[in-house]
Amino acid sequence: MRDATPFEMTPLGLVRDRTVSLGLLLLPPAVLGVAAAGYESALAVVGASAGLLGSLLLLRHRHVWRPPASGLLIALYLIALGWLWFVTRHEPDGVARLGRGVLLFVAMALFVGHDLIRTGLEPRRRGRAIVRHLLRRTAWPVHSGEYAHLPEVRALADVLQDDPGPAAELLADGRVEVRLAALTALQQRTYWRDGEADLVLDALDRTPHPAVRAAGLKALASATDGGVLGVVGEYLRDKAPEVRRAAAVALMADAPGRWLLVREAIRAALSDPVQARDGALPGAPGAIDAVAVCDLTTWAAEPGALGERSLQTLVGHYGVVLHAGTRPELTSEICQQVVDAQMPPQLRVELAQLLRGLGLITPDLLDRMTDIDQPGAIRILAAEMLLAWNPTNPDAIDVLRGLGRQPNRETALVIARLVQQYLQQDMGLPAGAVATNSKVAAEVARRVLQWATGRATAVAETTPGDAGDAWVARPATAPALPSTRSMGGPLPPPRPGRGSSQELRRRPGDRA
Repeated sequence: MRDATPFEMTPLGLVRDRTVSLGLLLLPPAVLGVAAAGYESALAVVGASAGLLGSLLLLRHRHVWRPPASGLLIALYLIALGWLWFVTRHEPDGVARLGRGVLLFVAMALFVGHDLIRTGLEPRRRGRAIVRHLLRRTAWPVHSGEYAHLPEVRALADVLQDDPGPAAELLADGRVEVRLAALTALQQRTYWRDGEADLVLDALDRTPHPAVRAAGLKALASATDGGVLGVVGEYLRDKAPEVRRAAAVALMADAPGRWLLVREAIRAALSDPVQARDGALPGAPGAIDAVAVCDLTTWAAEPGALGERSLQTLVGHYGVVLHAGTRPELTSEICQQVVDAQMPPQLRVELAQLLRGLGLITPDLLDRMTDIDQPGAIRILAAEMLLAWNPTNPDAIDVLRGLGRQPNRETALVIARLVQQYLQQDMGLPAGAVATNSKVAAEVARRVLQWATGRATAVAETTPGDAGDAWVARPATAPALPSTRSMGGPLPPPRPGRGSSQELRRRPGDRA
């Protein structure tokens, strides 16, 4: 069994701390109790009872000699001292003097310790001891996430809460492990004063190691200075994915209070095509406010990486909030957005799929989704749900027939899959994916048009790049809702296969 480090709280150390705290808490009522027994004073009995009650109020503190408990404990000792003096003022014997002296001495010692801790001298002394121990350490964890469990790091985090100064020596060390330990301890800070964050920013500038940069960015998650947040925003375009993720999480922490300070940096990062594969902005789902939602909704209508990543971020946020159940009215708001013509078409489709996956589409919304003024992807999604409940639903069949008359192969492939699945009619569609420019796709489109019009007819040849195409098929490997798969909530019904309505994406400006 390994030996405990000087900063690791062992069971023996816990017992020692609790014993010292109990001794300090019980001393004032014990002294008054001795005075009550020796002088047979009812007033001393009342004082001892009151002192015991006050001690019980501080019993939950493990270290009663540290702030904030130490200030209340000092007051308890002074009250007991005054009470004892009043009871024994006419009894100048040695027992009374000893009791008053003990109470006064302990009260003064607690006051000195309280003052040293509040002025920072005691934390600095402890911090220097921890720093020396970390500099001598030779065995380090393999993964950066394990540093937070080191006893020295936990002790250092407590010291650095008010003053990050002791970490300067560690951040100047050439070893990556030492700097990771210091930055992990700094991640526990809840606030940064003016100029204090420069210590971390300098360490970020000097290091080529992604793990160190990521740990430093996480340490600045509680920063509120606009200049510091601007520097953190620059790391959203770092070459290392873990650094970009850490920067995003740091910027989105406490987002309701600082979105306006970070929105431009986030927009620039979402627009960068190099990071298009990063998907939804990390740390954003469930943590963005109404202003951020408005910005992301506007950006979702933009082309390229900005629109795609904003869309994924927004849908992921809605999914987390819906699954958590913290905003019961959000379901109704999203239902309104699904059928709102002013919303970006692709956002409407993704929100409809999100509601379907969580089982939140109401009959009224489903009926509205089949209307002719809705985007084709939403109408097909509604038709698929209706057919899943009733394979002979006339409204669903009417929707599919109406869309099947359009000369669009992507739409035709989806309709063919639904007709084969639910209506049990052979449309010539094989299992697996089918290329839109293949002969199979052309034959399937011909059969769909024949089924939709009720007669055999020639199908106008279209290609995926033609101007008449209104829909673009999803990549074969992309899930319909990549931002909601890890929510842990109810999953969508099993997909009927390639070509289902969940594989469609709509371009801005397409026909309904």
